[in-house]
Amino acid sequence: MVIRFADNSNHSLPSLFTVVQCRPMTVKTTHTIAPGYEPISGYRLEKKIGEGGFGEVWRANAPGGLKKAVKFVFGAKDAKRGSRELKSLERIKGVHHPFLLTLERFGIVNDRLVIVTELADGSLEDVLKRHQDRGSCGIPRAALLSYLHDAADALDYLHGSYQLQHLDVKPGNLLLVGGHVKVGDFGLLKDLREIDHSVIGGLTPIYAPPELFDGRPSINSDQYSLAVMYQELLTGTRPFAGRTIAQLATQHIHAAPVLDSLPAADRVAVARALEKDPERRFESCKDFVEALRTPRGREGTVVQTTTKASVLTRQEAVEDLPSLQSRCAIFHGRVTGHALVVAVGGAGAECLHELRSRVATLHSACPLDLHSVLIDTDMNAIHAARLAEASDRIPPATILHTPLKSAQQYREGRTDHFRSLSRRWIYNVPRSGATEGMRPLGRLAMVDHAKSIDTGLRESIDHLAAVCGDRVPSVYIVGSLSGGTASGMVMDLAPRIRTLLDEAGLESASVLPLLSTVSLQGNPHQPLTLHDSHAAVSEIGHYMLPENSYPGDSGIQWQGVPASRNPLRNAYVVVDGDHALPDSCSAAATIVDYLWVDATGAGDLLAEARRSDQADAGMLAKPMLRSVGVSRLKCVRALEENLLAPTTARHLLLRWLGNPNESRQIAGLTAERLRKRCGLDVASYLDEAKSPFGQDSDAITRHLSDLISRIPVPELLEGTKITRLLKETLSECDVLHRLDRRAATQMVMLRREISVRMHDGRIDVTSSVQATEGLMKWCNDAVQELGQFRLDLRRQQDEERKKGASQQNLEMEIESVEKLAMMELDVIASELAAEQLKAFTERVKTLHETLTKMAIRIAQAIRCVPGDNRDTENPWEEMPQEIQMRFNPVLEDLHSQTASTWLLGPLRDSKVEWDEQAMAADLVAKCLPVIENVIDSHRHSSENLTDTSTSAAAALTHESEMTNTQTIPVSRDTNTAQLVKTGICETQTFERKPGGNSLWTEQTTIESALQVASPPLLHCGGRQRLLLLVGSESERERLEPKVSAAHTGSLTTVVIPGVTPILVHEAQQIPIDNVLEQLDLVSGGNTQVSKRLHARTDVDWKD
Repeated sequence: MVIRFADNSNHSLPSLFTVVQCRPMTVKTTHTIAPGYEPISGYRLEKKIGEGGFGEVWRANAPGGLKKAVKFVFGAKDAKRGSRELKSLERIKGVHHPFLLTLERFGIVNDRLVIVTELADGSLEDVLKRHQDRGSCGIPRAALLSYLHDAADALDYLHGSYQLQHLDVKPGNLLLVGGHVKVGDFGLLKDLREIDHSVIGGLTPIYAPPELFDGRPSINSDQYSLAVMYQELLTGTRPFAGRTIAQLATQHIHAAPVLDSLPAADRVAVARALEKDPERRFESCKDFVEALRTPRGREGTVVQTTTKASVLTRQEAVEDLPSLQSRCAIFHGRVTGHALVVAVGGAGAECLHELRSRVATLHSACPLDLHSVLIDTDMNAIHAARLAEASDRIPPATILHTPLKSAQQYREGRTDHFRSLSRRWIYNVPRSGATEGMRPLGRLAMVDHAKSIDTGLRESIDHLAAVCGDRVPSVYIVGSLSGGTASGMVMDLAPRIRTLLDEAGLESASVLPLLSTVSLQGNPHQPLTLHDSHAAVSEIGHYMLPENSYPGDSGIQWQGVPASRNPLRNAYVVVDGDHALPDSCSAAATIVDYLWVDATGAGDLLAEARRSDQADAGMLAKPMLRSVGVSRLKCVRALEENLLAPTTARHLLLRWLGNPNESRQIAGLTAERLRKRCGLDVASYLDEAKSPFGQDSDAITRHLSDLISRIPVPELLEGTKITRLLKETLSECDVLHRLDRRAATQMVMLRREISVRMHDGRIDVTSSVQATEGLMKWCNDAVQELGQFRLDLRRQQDEERKKGASQQNLEMEIESVEKLAMMELDVIASELAAEQLKAFTERVKTLHETLTKMAIRIAQAIRCVPGDNRDTENPWEEMPQEIQMRFNPVLEDLHSQTASTWLLGPLRDSKVEWDEQAMAADLVAKCLPVIENVIDSHRHSSENLTDTSTSAAAALTHESEMTNTQTIPVSRDTNTAQLVKTGICETQTFERKPGGNSLWTEQTTIESALQVASPPLLHCGGRQRLLLLVGSESERERLEPKVSAAHTGSLTTVVIPGVTPILVHEAQQIPIDNVLEQLDLVSGGNTQVSKRLHARTDVDWKD
């Protein structure tokens, strides 16, 4: 109920309050509630100050000239609302506290519950409105905390002294009296000692804790509402953005709160107060307010009044998200940033080694101040990291060796701090002393060395906080989920690092876990890695659910972390490439490249790319993973990209389109073949129409004779009687439906026949268009023939009736009637057949329109293919003989790759949207790798020959490694040489480290780069976004059009001075359930092994 105050501020006033005294009321006769009315003797109503669906609130002049508030609750005896409030008043009447609004008296008057309270000056709802009207986002923090302290004091008094919960804490129920807040309106007040705690009716869903939707209030329910209200009053936004009761209920129960608008120092406390499990919240409301009043953060935190809008998403298996803000962003400078990298295990050590090497190479020009911690059980990795520090250019790292002890040592030592671990792991450590890929042993090492790990992390974070000043550092956790050390430790290290950052005043610093996993194809030599990955991903999914906070570990004094603050919610899982393939990208390379660009210039952009819209309530309860792919660009291959590939694509499109002159010559023959293949003929329609009477003429005659025998003799020659009986029989047999089904089947066969012929290359689109025109002409001719057939039958019927009327013999008369009936059946059947042929013609017309559109689109796509659009010239013919011979196989290969999508797709679904440019670009992109193989094979074979006749061909396809130039032999054909003049042969190269095999591969084509950058986890579904990072405007101008042409989705291009051109393929909202199913599939479905690899036993993982 909305209640308005009497003064000029238009305050709103809730209704029910604490008792000072409870005097019996004087019950008066029925009276209209109006000014001057005295519901209680001495309390004269002055002005209505609020009303709602359940009652009204009036300002009243009380004895002694005091002003009071009088509330009327209608239907007090029968209505649930009045009964509930009356019960609440009985509970509260003996409670006294300075911050509980004073209740003077209450009772039933004329079937109305009447409540008299002190008159407040306003509510926090009104205070918020006044500040927002002045342009502020909310109430100043100091004043708000003072108000909340009063409310928390009153609520804790109710909880602690009386086991009562208010259950309707909201801004409108916190009333201002004399500069302090008093808690009012106890309509939902609940005694927690009662067995029945149902309290669904009357709650305010915006502020209601999740347990109230289940009807199970808790001692900490009011604290949750207080936290929701705090964010709203401070920032003007709420942690849950639902607009309907259903949306709010879903979000309160399943969704993590959105705390971005809060100061970073407040997020820790608010996140804990908004825990789904009441037991994980603060012990009291005052504890919550005190945590806000004494934050661990640094000074100068400012409330953000605006937040960046999330990118809206659509509901598709893999959806391309729009580009970020403008299509091209430019960073004009690079500022040195601070980053802390916590590397765990062997994979983490590999990443850290590369990062430290990069910093050492750049030395004073490095844009990154790298802080790092290495945690590993392997002494070799620790030793290698320490040796690297021999160079003064290598940034120092905190190196923590966490070796496993022997099983005997664990048996003889204390084990009380191992309560969260299974004893079978503690007492079965391998003799090698290594984890041997078993996750629980990695966690055993972490727990055993928890004190040294905690000390090392704390010192590194404190140092980071001291040197980064006002700048917010980036924090990363890198490691592998497929081994023993990192996979077993990271589930605890991630929330622990979050806690240590919060304690150091770095609440604003984000923690980004970048975790690798083995290829989803598995490694037959290391089958345990897949089971490790399965167990680890399952645990990440557990912690992603809003109700599953990190529980901490009492054995090592690591406290819990609310689910909304757990860094694992934003974990990236990067799938390792197949190292047997030369172009396969390693997970370590992806993680290092992504981390580097994130920490050295593109951090804000990549943070925006990670944002996702969580408005879909159906997805809230499903844990989702992130992944990323990165690909370094090297050069664009001029010959293949600018000459042969476009030509191949253009010739394939021309083959799909067909030649109108040639098609016209064979159109009649093609239409006749299609008609026969579909079984389309007039006789079949007539037979189908007459089939209820029999399958041959004798059966039909017998059926008609039987039908005529039912007609009285005087009515035999009446044609209307026979016609009616025939139509009734056909109707009873549902002949129309059978004819429709026949026509639909023939249409399906026609589409399928055309599709198969197109797929096999036996027919083109133009021929199909002309063939359907022939079919439509045949149908129209057949309809005309049926019409003439009916006219002939009508003439024959007239003659037969005249002849029958002159017959004196009954037997001959019946014979005449049978002939008339047979002719009438033919007339009706021809009418039905004609109608079906007309309908079939309309269906063919629709197909004809689809094919016509296809022809137009293909013709337009031909013009979209880059390069020379002259159809008569084929540069393949000017290539060496070995290359010329591969043209037709390449054309067939391209057809097999693309026909299903671009040629046959519109036939399957006529509503498919066409994009001619995307079609042309896709064809070019698909054939590029094939043509590259052809050119490379020829080049390699030519290099082994000494004959001068083949050396020119080798030079023709030789790819120069020089930047922005290429050596062109004089013998090159005119078309290819022209490319040099127009600048098409320019290439972009990148410096490669000399010596040794590198996991960092550079792609030589845009198409291969896009393929390498695509995260393999997208096969499990999700959403994606592509970014192109380049080091200069000239690189942007050269590379952006090529990437846009090869990539069908949106593209965000960013210029970061000096950066190596790189593609970043962001993937988000990948269903973890799908990833686990894939891991089950490739690991043989043996989930029992995966379950045994869970790293702790005190958590119900619910596999």
